[in-house]
Amino acid sequence: MREPPARTTRRNRIVVLLILLAAALAALKIDHRVWPMELFAQAVAEHFQRPNIAWKTASPAAEGMSARALDAMRRELARHGTSALLVVRGGRLVYEWYPLRIGPNQRHYTAALAKAVIGSMALLAALTEGRLRLDDPAWKYIPRWKNDPVRSRIRIRDLAFHTSGLADVDFFKGQDDELHGWRAVYYRHPAERFRLTIDRVPILFTPGTRYRYSGIGYYALAYAVTESLRGGPDPDIRSLLRDRVMRPLGIPQRDWQISYETSYPVDGMTLYAMGSGASLTARAEARIGELLLDHGRWNGRTILSPYWVAQLLRGTGVPADMPGPDHEPHPIPSGGWWLNTDGAWPSLPRDAIAGEGAGHQTLLVVPSLDLVVVRQGRSLAGHDLGPARYREAEDRWIFRPVMAAITGSSAQSTGPVTAPHSRRAPPRGLSRDGRTGRVP
Repeated sequence: MREPPARTTRRNRIVVLLILLAAALAALKIDHRVWPMELFAQAVAEHFQRPNIAWKTASPAAEGMSARALDAMRRELARHGTSALLVVRGGRLVYEWYPLRIGPNQRHYTAALAKAVIGSMALLAALTEGRLRLDDPAWKYIPRWKNDPVRSRIRIRDLAFHTSGLADVDFFKGQDDELHGWRAVYYRHPAERFRLTIDRVPILFTPGTRYRYSGIGYYALAYAVTESLRGGPDPDIRSLLRDRVMRPLGIPQRDWQISYETSYPVDGMTLYAMGSGASLTARAEARIGELLLDHGRWNGRTILSPYWVAQLLRGTGVPADMPGPDHEPHPIPSGGWWLNTDGAWPSLPRDAIAGEGAGHQTLLVVPSLDLVVVRQGRSLAGHDLGPARYREAEDRWIFRPVMAAITGSSAQSTGPVTAPHSRRAPPRGLSRDGRTGRVP
């Protein structure tokens, strides 16, 4: 049988390429006011654009990980609505994937992950600057609480750790129009949330005595942190984050936004929500994960006090009021993050830390493995909103696969795979400002 001429082979290849392009265009949500080829060119440009945030890279093998296992993880996540997967080990980017239409400079919503990547960072920056302390009474910064017999007992720590007793609002019920009274106003009118939080939201238990999740508490925390900044060089949370965290980390403004891109004038201050309403690129989230992993340091520079980072990651220390009748271990809440201290994530080492948001927006930090993982996208559990199913999907599609991809130590480590690495060893004998010395 004769071989086909080279021209025919090339023509066949072109036909195949055109078919693939047509399939790609069909997969896009095309705005019919835009020519398809222009839309496709825009998608390709976004996918292959040069990242705003530079990062040292390495092959997975160079950092003790399997490229084949990471590819398998990526394939499964791609089937479940993932829009970004990023893996950093030993401080180097070893794996980064985005589907067509998305690239490294595209921000993604965080949902409650904002409490970790925005709320905790703003609080740590204010603590590092000496603007407030975790055990300060909140009324010091929210004067209307001073003479309230219950609210006067709330500390800054309680707002950050969900132990304030402030009630919460279920946004999923809001989507189904099942909220009433102050909760309905809170859900429908974001501009009223700070006022409602300070003056009207009820207290469900004695502050500091138990844990119960309260996104509302982060509105009070944002108010308190902003009040603490009065008279300083950074008058609001956005400028505090920009100057004290994002710029030092090399994260440009276009890679992050907060507070639904809206500010609220309240009591002579410019307030921003910092527990929700943020959007960041995957690289920006990973850079924040690296900062946490290295106890507030980045590239040898102390950005956040290691003392306050350690204090924020100690857990609540009070009984947890967790939803669900499963009686299984739950991650420990801690300053906007979740800890694996009790082994609630059996696939992960006990020192694992994660920030999480609805739809499985996940930032995983494992200091003993020198590992940071970012996953953005749609829910991995479909429409099942229960906490048990959430944890199961998270473990099945993110935690177990990434652990299976680890084949050895990071290049930065000289010890066994699960041993703490010298580069990430927690500092000892630190004062509140992060300098070496005796802890007061």
